[in-house]
Amino acid sequence: MSPGPKTTLTLSRATEADDGMGGFTFTWANVRDVIGTFSTLSERERMMYGKKAAAASHKFVVDYQFSSDILLTDRFIYGTHIDEIIGTENPMNQNRFMIFFLSENVNG
Repeated sequence: MSPGPKTTLTLSRATEADDGMGGFTFTWANVRDVIGTFSTLSERERMMYGKKAAAASHKFVVDYQFSSDILLTDRFIYGTHIDEIIGTENPMNQNRFMIFFLSENVNG
């Protein structure tokens, strides 16, 4: 794995709001910017990570200290590119960095 340039992605989280008719609607709110390495997953990497990355198209590698509040239900935004988080990995449980496996959301 060759590290790419540092990239800033926006962390977005679904928030629940009352719709005024007894139900709820979900909207996405930007939480904060996250700096890490954003890259496309190769076929070799998909095989190496197994089930966690089978449906992933990209990965985002973040320093562990900045990843503690990121949930699997969140998503990352880069310009018009919206990616759902479909899995994570903490390599060898060393708590040095976290890998987020992402799948591009084409419906927005």
